[in-house]
Amino acid sequence: MPQGMKRKYLCSFLLTAALLSGCESRGLPDETRTSAESTNTSAEPSVDEHFSEHSGETVSASRVTEETAEKEIEVTDPTMGTYDMPPEFYDRLYDIVGGFVHFNYYDISLAYCDLETGFRIMLNPDTHYYSASVIKAPYMLYIYRLALAGKADLEQKLTYTEKYRREGTGVLKNMEYETEFTVEELIGYCLEESDNSAFAMLKELFPEDGYEQFAASLGGVHAEDAKAKGGPQICCESALTFSRVIYDFIEEKNPYSENLYTHMTNSRNAMIYGGDGSEVIRKYGWYDGFFHDMAIVYGKKRYLLTIMTNFDLLEIDSREYGIFKDLSLLFAEYSASVCETENGGDTVIIKMPKWEENEMILPKDPYMLLSVVNMKLRDSYKSFDDFCEDMDVSSAEISEPLGKIGYVYSTKLNQFAPVPEPESTASESVLKE
Repeated sequence: MPQGMKRKYLCSFLLTAALLSGCESRGLPDETRTSAESTNTSAEPSVDEHFSEHSGETVSASRVTEETAEKEIEVTDPTMGTYDMPPEFYDRLYDIVGGFVHFNYYDISLAYCDLETGFRIMLNPDTHYYSASVIKAPYMLYIYRLALAGKADLEQKLTYTEKYRREGTGVLKNMEYETEFTVEELIGYCLEESDNSAFAMLKELFPEDGYEQFAASLGGVHAEDAKAKGGPQICCESALTFSRVIYDFIEEKNPYSENLYTHMTNSRNAMIYGGDGSEVIRKYGWYDGFFHDMAIVYGKKRYLLTIMTNFDLLEIDSREYGIFKDLSLLFAEYSASVCETENGGDTVIIKMPKWEENEMILPKDPYMLLSVVNMKLRDSYKSFDDFCEDMDVSSAEISEPLGKIGYVYSTKLNQFAPVPEPESTASESVLKE
């Protein structure tokens, strides 16, 4: 697609720019529960089922106050007028996101915040996702806040038993029962290994109700994103607030700041990058297609970056990781090019909805092509011929590149499937019923 058309497409979805003032971070709620009042360690369904990953304002402060009105703007040029954003930024953003086949059918959101100026860029910021293990980062912050208030003892020992064993990510599930861990050790397992068993133990000691009060008190968190029970949700705007309060906690240099920084630096499954010479603290989340990373980047510039996706029904592999790397490196380069005084506390919100059927562009990458063609055949077409006719493409445009990676069309399955064994129909271009 020509560069001008890409800019026009992207800019047509730039809906609003809001001037945001900083809001004070709120502390702990007056009443917090620290006793093991709940005997049901799986009150939140996600403990047993949802947290089965394969394996992370003032802008505390992402609220718009009464004094800071949102304003509608029309964009005809990608420089954005007063926002002074380079056209190259939009070209690259389109190439990464708009040209990525999964984005055409699935959701993706991101939020960036410069910690020096408060300037924010957000793509589909209010799209909500299942939070997966991203929730473990603010939950561990909550426990540290309790410890600072004298309402939690991080040296308290808890005994790992069979009732706490959870599948999915973590290492405790492979350990012997009756092993003892301190609260601090369990926090480390939650943040570094995304350990579901450790999380179950901590949630019994520090129940969800107290966490929900804490999350709701932060001010920039959507009401539905302050929940811990029943499959908790999150959007990028709320994640930005969580990241900001975590950053503020680390910058306090309190007795637990270094602990939190170290645990989140050691979090596995690096997805968001910060560029050369930078340190990244993060909490990822991954469950059944929900694939997220929430990060604080310590580089030439300090900034927050969250990327959230719903790559549902796809096997997450290097291609999905690739979009996280490409997007985060784009923002790493962009953040380094922005002067400290540019853009102030403005927020640029970009809306890019899923593509309509008649706007679909078939990808050139054969594996991505395989994914989208099989999905469309499964959901919308009774045959490969119907697909080609509706898409106005020749069968050769699809079958030839897929044949090169070992896939041919099966009329029986109505899918492109691996080439059959040589003794059957290896010489044919399609499988027969």
